Amino acid sequence: MRKISYSFTQLMKLHLHDYHVNLKAKMVPFAGYEMPVQYPQGVLKEHLYCRESCGLFDVSHMGQVKVFGEDRMKFVETLTTGEFQTKKSGQSVLCLILNEKAGIIDDTIVAKRDDHIHIVVNAGNKFIDMKQMDKIIKDYNYKVQYEYLQDKPLIAVQGPNAHKVLNEIFGTEYNLDKIPFMFMVNIQKNGIDYQINRCGYTGEDGYEISVENSKAQELCDKLLATKMAQFCGLGARDSLRLEAGLCLHGHEMDDTISPYEAKLMWTVRKPNKETGKYNESAAFIGRDALPQRQKDAKFKRMGFITQSGIARPPCDIEFQGQKIGSVTSGTYSPNLKKGLGFAFINNEYAKDGTQLQADIRGSKVNITLSPTPFVPQRYYKPEKK
Repeated sequence: MRKISYSFTQLMKLHLHDYHVNLKAKMVPFAGYEMPVQYPQGVLKEHLYCRESCGLFDVSHMGQVKVFGEDRMKFVETLTTGEFQTKKSGQSVLCLILNEKAGIIDDTIVAKRDDHIHIVVNAGNKFIDMKQMDKIIKDYNYKVQYEYLQDKPLIAVQGPNAHKVLNEIFGTEYNLDKIPFMFMVNIQKNGIDYQINRCGYTGEDGYEISVENSKAQELCDKLLATKMAQFCGLGARDSLRLEAGLCLHGHEMDDTISPYEAKLMWTVRKPNKETGKYNESAAFIGRDALPQRQKDAKFKRMGFITQSGIARPPCDIEFQGQKIGSVTSGTYSPNLKKGLGFAFINNEYAKDGTQLQADIRGSKVNITLSPTPFVPQRYYKPEKK
C-alpha cells in the first residue's frame, strides 16, 4: 500500500481555533489544519465520555460541497459508487470516489436533497475531489454547478446522550430524536439556520451540525451548557472509529487500493438481482476495472486484536517468520482494554480467528484476526412497524 502524505505550505485554522485554544486543547497539524488532538482530560477519558454520554468534535476541516443543476443525479452517480435513485429526500449514503483503475480517491457521505446534492469529503482530499468533479463536468458536459462551503463550521455530536443534548438545545418540536440514521434535515431556531445529519464516525448514535460562522461559537456554548457534552480531540476520534470498525483514508484506503481489498464492496452500487440492470442514470468511474481488480486482489483488510502491546504502522504481520501483511491502523482500546487495529493480510491467511504475529519494533507479539466492529455500533434505527 502506498502511504499518502499531505503537503501544505501553511497550516489553515478552523473558524473556532481560538475557542479550542481557550479550552486548553493541544493543537497539532492534521490534513493541512491546526486541529485539537486532545483536551486537558486526555484521550482515554474523552473516548470513554463519548461512549457513556456525549462527545463533541469540531470537524469543520472536512469539505462540504453543494451540487445544483438538472444533471446533478447523473453527476453524483458518475462521481461516486452510491445508489441514489431509490433514496428519499434527505437520505444520506456512504460511498466511494474511484479513479479509472478502481482505486479509492476518497470516501464521502452524499445526501440527496430536494433541489441539490450535499457532499461531505475528507479534509486532506477535498481539493483532489473537487479537481475530479471539475474533470467530470468537463468530460461529460453535465449541466451542474457546485458550491464549496469553505471551512463552514461542522460540529459532530456523538454518544448515547446526543439526542438528549439536541432536544435540550432545539426543543422537541423538531423531533430530532426521531430522525433515522443517515438522514439530513434543515431547521431554523431563533432565526438561525442549522443543517443536521444523523451520522458520525464513532460508532455511536449522533449528529453532525452545520451552521454559519457567526453562530458557531454560540452553538458550542449551548452544547457545553447542557452538562452532558464535552469536546474531544482527534486522538479519541481515532480510537473510537477503530473500535467501531471504521476505515480512514490514507490508511485503509488510498488511490491504489480497491473496494475489494478494503472490504468496502457494500458501498458499491450493484445491479438488480432479477433484471441484471443498474438502477441509475449514469455509470460510476472505475466500474469497468472492478472485475479485474477482484481477480488480481492478493490481500484484504482484516481486523486484529493484540495479546499485548499496540501494533501501529509501520508494522509487519508475520506467519512463522514470513511477512504476510502490514498494519494500517492500530490503537489501544479503552473499552476492551487491549490493542486492536486493521491490517492488510494476504488472502491465504485472511480468516477471522487466525493466529499471527506483529513485529513491533523488533518484538514479536501474538495477534488474532478478528471480526469488526470490535465494539457494537449503536446507530439509531427506528423499529419497523
